[in-house]
Amino acid sequence: MLQFIRPRANETHPKLKRIMKPNVEHIFLGIAIGDAYGAGLEFQDRNWIRANVDFTRFINKRTDINVPDKSVFTIDYKEWDYTDDTEMSIAVTKALLSGEAFTDELLVKAFTDEYLLGFQTKGYKRNGHGSIRLVYNGEKSIEEIRDFQRHKRYPGNAPPMRAIPIGFIPEERINAYAAINATSTHPHPKAVDASILIARAARGLLVDHIQQDLLIAYASKFVTDAETIDLLKRADLLPDPESLSDADFEVLCGPQPLPRKEFIEGLYGLSSNAMYTAVSALYFIKHGRSAFDGLKHSIRLGGDVDSLASIVTGILAGKYGISDIPDYMLQSVEGLSYLKEIARKFEQYINAHA
Repeated sequence: MLQFIRPRANETHPKLKRIMKPNVEHIFLGIAIGDAYGAGLEFQDRNWIRANVDFTRFINKRTDINVPDKSVFTIDYKEWDYTDDTEMSIAVTKALLSGEAFTDELLVKAFTDEYLLGFQTKGYKRNGHGSIRLVYNGEKSIEEIRDFQRHKRYPGNAPPMRAIPIGFIPEERINAYAAINATSTHPHPKAVDASILIARAARGLLVDHIQQDLLIAYASKFVTDAETIDLLKRADLLPDPESLSDADFEVLCGPQPLPRKEFIEGLYGLSSNAMYTAVSALYFIKHGRSAFDGLKHSIRLGGDVDSLASIVTGILAGKYGISDIPDYMLQSVEGLSYLKEIARKFEQYINAHA
């Protein structure tokens, strides 16, 4: 049974602690760039990526994703569009900015509103959503989606992919809000822990300035799922990303190649799995020495690389800046002015409560 403290219905956010703040704009740009670049290579095989991607240009391989119905990945997709990773991270941010009680209902409304805003702005529906797209198009209710995720052995990775903004709220609220971020769509203990891990990674590295080598051990203290904790310990012992063996990749991704139950059979890479996504993200954040370094390592893992790269690039951009991100990425990513405006408002929110 999930146990956490929810805010009362009439409760607003307490004052934030005075902190050494990272560049919030860089975080949001890193989230979007990692997401948008990764979207072109989503669900491509690790070995193909390592042999063919040198990061000097955008590569769109979505028409080659190994599924019978490729339209799921190609309809309304435009190169350099960000996906639901960035869209939902913005929605979580707007929910925090609203001052309303942080609840499941507030988040579902924020997700839906941001999706509809994208539709109105772009003139087409954003590609890249998981099971929640069935809510957006009216095929299922949010309760049906929650039931679907609740009973999976391994829930999807939406909760960790959108959890970075929660790292900047008051420390004593992080676990409760991260849990709500998960249960709004994925009421599963592994999804809750994955959401907490990413929020805590953002907090630990960017606010509390935890040493990167200690980040996995630091974040592990806040979660309770035994399998997740064991996996974190194993990931903390892995060598640097350039030295990973086949057995090491299985620590980060699970059995390789992915079996049929992991959505795409025969793929060497990461599935859309909350636990493995969060653990892999912490591993690459631990070893990343720049935002671009983290982006490259995330993409080279293969599989669901847009979610992973979004998390890793966003957090490392907050620490190291974005000066090493290639200009063509910065100039091409969707919604540059919009992302900067969201970041400005969120930074003002932090400053106003400091």
